[in-house]
Amino acid sequence: MFGLRAHAANSLVWHRQKGVVDADLSHCTLLQAMQRISRATGWKIAYEPGLEADVSIKFSNLPETEALRRLLGKFNFAKETTNGVTELLVFRTVPGAATQALVKKPKDYIIPNELLVKLRRNSPVTIEELATQLHAKILARDDRNLLYRLQFDDQAQADAAQQQLAGNDGVAVVGHNFYVDPPDPQTGPGLGPGGGAISPASLLNPKSPSDGAPVIGLIDTAIQSVPGYDKYVLNPISVVGQADAPTDQPSHATAMLETMAQAMGNDPSMVQPVVIYKDGEETTTFELMQGILAAVNSGDNPINLSLGGTGNSPMLQALIEQASAQGVVFVAASGNSGGAAPTYPAAYANVLSVTAIDPATGQLASYADDFSGVKTSASGTSYVPFGGLLWEVTGTSPATASVTAQLVQEFNQTHTPMSQLIAQWVQTHPAPPPR
Repeated sequence: MFGLRAHAANSLVWHRQKGVVDADLSHCTLLQAMQRISRATGWKIAYEPGLEADVSIKFSNLPETEALRRLLGKFNFAKETTNGVTELLVFRTVPGAATQALVKKPKDYIIPNELLVKLRRNSPVTIEELATQLHAKILARDDRNLLYRLQFDDQAQADAAQQQLAGNDGVAVVGHNFYVDPPDPQTGPGLGPGGGAISPASLLNPKSPSDGAPVIGLIDTAIQSVPGYDKYVLNPISVVGQADAPTDQPSHATAMLETMAQAMGNDPSMVQPVVIYKDGEETTTFELMQGILAAVNSGDNPINLSLGGTGNSPMLQALIEQASAQGVVFVAASGNSGGAAPTYPAAYANVLSVTAIDPATGQLASYADDFSGVKTSASGTSYVPFGGLLWEVTGTSPATASVTAQLVQEFNQTHTPMSQLIAQWVQTHPAPPPR
């Protein structure tokens, strides 16, 4: 999410919160360039059959429209958003000629030359000693939780190191590191100034842990200060240092906070933001695990995860299983790719996975993932006030935040055990039929 991936030849980084793009492409075909655009943005792409070009270009910090002009060269383009799904049309003359749908190439979420290592509490060896023995670089460390991120020269070296570490008495667990996609709802100004926005004066004071109320852990991007909603927020915890939020639109975390505050109605709880995205672009399993550990250690429960990827990390799964065994509830988004491939951590058995329904039809939303094992659903649209406007937020992210908040609201009203509330919720709000 935040420049953790080194910029190398044939890289494309879409800084979506800033609306600018960095590119370094050498002798890519037009098809390859469009594949990279689709992966970086999440857009669907259709193009006119027969288009061919060599794309060799390098730039940084270009506005999105200018970046597309440079990337697509002599060809025209148009961008359309319908029901929360953005489509890019690439053509010679007229948009109607873009009849060929681009088939997305699956993203390889594994970081091949990295390992995550968790040491035992009384390990006879330090991470520095292990790194020296393995010729590895310590990219990041969490000494409190004995969790470390190691980088190797190549995948072969990382694979050999994993075999060595698996038999080391001082190592509790070792596994690959994976990329974790940024939260990716479609966001845009909705009803304009006034437009039915909730008045902060109408919001109630949230209950605190001293009232017996739970604190929601919001593992997400940086959060903004919004009048009327500040009273819901505990001091943010950041595992990535200073993280900046945009000034011209609500950050993802801010939108999730406001969605939660509205959904909790008359029985709200406090929210603990945990920042794992430094610049809104991409993060890894390492930071996600750090965020979960920080939330659990702070007593947050339930934990909202409006994020994910296709990287299946046994280390992350084990951490969630361990916390779940202690009564911590995890609620996670199924994803917005419109497919049926599992998204993690939502696909783990101990997680309440949430997909989105279209509020107008009650059916599975066009963008929402519906892999086998998705447990429940909620409306994928919420409206949040920011900067004098009412913003429409669409995706499985607000659906997840809404479910988390409504479970907390019900708990605060009834004090029914959360496990029982979840069972009731899944029964009354099942996942919709697949497409």
